[in-house]
Amino acid sequence: MTVPGLISLSRDVRLALVAAVLAAAGAIAIDRGWYFTGAVLWLAAAAVVAAVYLLLKRPARVPRDAVLTIRLADGLREDAPRSPLEQLRNRGAATFFHIRRALEAAATDSKVKTVMLEVAAPGVGLATAQELHELLRSLVAAGKRVIAILSGDQVTVRDYLLATGASEIVVNPDSTLMMLGMAAGGVFLKGALTRIGVQAQTLQWKEYKGAGEMFTRESMSPEVRESLGAILKDWKATVAASIATTRGLPVERVNELLGAGFLSTQAALAAGLIDRAGYHEDLRDELDPAGHEEPFVGLARYLRRASTLQDGTRRPRFALIHGLGPIVTGDAPMSGEFISGENLAGDIRAAARDKHIRAIVLRVNSPGGSAVGSDLVWRAVRDAQKHGKPVVVSMGDVAGSGGYYIAMGADAIVAEPTTITGSIGVVYTKFSAPGLLHNVGVAMETVKTDPVSDALSVSRAMTEAELAQLNQTVGQLYANFTAKVAEGRKLTAEATDAVARGRRRQWPRPLTSVPRQLSR
Repeated sequence: MTVPGLISLSRDVRLALVAAVLAAAGAIAIDRGWYFTGAVLWLAAAAVVAAVYLLLKRPARVPRDAVLTIRLADGLREDAPRSPLEQLRNRGAATFFHIRRALEAAATDSKVKTVMLEVAAPGVGLATAQELHELLRSLVAAGKRVIAILSGDQVTVRDYLLATGASEIVVNPDSTLMMLGMAAGGVFLKGALTRIGVQAQTLQWKEYKGAGEMFTRESMSPEVRESLGAILKDWKATVAASIATTRGLPVERVNELLGAGFLSTQAALAAGLIDRAGYHEDLRDELDPAGHEEPFVGLARYLRRASTLQDGTRRPRFALIHGLGPIVTGDAPMSGEFISGENLAGDIRAAARDKHIRAIVLRVNSPGGSAVGSDLVWRAVRDAQKHGKPVVVSMGDVAGSGGYYIAMGADAIVAEPTTITGSIGVVYTKFSAPGLLHNVGVAMETVKTDPVSDALSVSRAMTEAELAQLNQTVGQLYANFTAKVAEGRKLTAEATDAVARGRRRQWPRPLTSVPRQLSR
């Protein structure tokens, strides 16, 4: 049974009330002569107070004028992995969720004076780099000193974009800035497959859905080239505008520098891209001349403080659910990031049934995958809305194809300007290898009830009639996809098809409107 109003109190107040009730009960017991019971109750009250101090308060303490130190290296996961195997591999490394939480808390924390972020080949996507860039800019706007230290051998455009959100950029003297602009492409295997006796048959809806081209073409199609060119052009314009704003350089000059090639630290300094050459240890000596190490607070320690800072009263509860990796049906593999359509849909349904949750935030970073798995998640999103729970999608680096499918029914979609999304289309590829089997001495024989029974066999290619029939089925999947896009985004069928057709798109605006229910 829940005491009315108690759930709205902060954790500290609730624990204090528990200790006070235990102490009062102990006093009453002693007053009535129940000395042993009273002593036990007083010890319990003292244990609660000690536990609060030792387990919550003391670990969360930080010194005045603290320096929050964070290191980004060797890849940055969106969220902690679920499988035990992946948890062992990850070794408790910080996630993007943890870093965002810490930086947002530090922006309003009067005890944090400086944030020092070391960037050493974190391997983040462009949209993630831009999110971190904006988080650092928010810290600077809040009056914090923010220092980005680029310490990798090779500093990519993404690493540099991330760092430009800081008020100061320091680069290792031996680092090289790889100002190589933007590029994208693919591998085309048709010639190689033909040589070894393998044939790929691909169906695609529609012309921009080029995922299967690598198996059926020897070069990029004009449509895919057009799509990639538009994305790269938009990417460079967005990155240049962000850098020009924070570094105080003309956009034209930044565009030149982004394609300047390989720049030494000294060349970058002369161009105004960085503030100085130096080392992480130099900054620590500067910030702590006495060498006591007291001002420095690591991420794990600061997250404990952040949890106490954010433990307010009467705050609405949102469910944050991550959809990360390719989409599959059934259980996801034990290693790697995958979205199980059934499991993710179950998480959304559970949040929808929880009466304490006001809304659901679905974080999507997925290139797509199974149509059936995607549809299960889409259905769960719509069911959550029927339960009165608004759903907001936050897109990461990519939310394409099935990644867009699971997002399109949400009440609102939030994305970075450099997020790649869309790819509203369907592709199917079937491989046959009769030549390869013959060359290696493998013979295959099939007994079948109907002419089509071995249509998916590796021993033969599909006939024109079989391909035509399958193409109709793939076309129906495309029709279902676009119909749900039109419904979810409130577009006409014609408008949906005009922007779909398999195109990958950069999101045109950083934010759509947020439902009124969430802004209250």
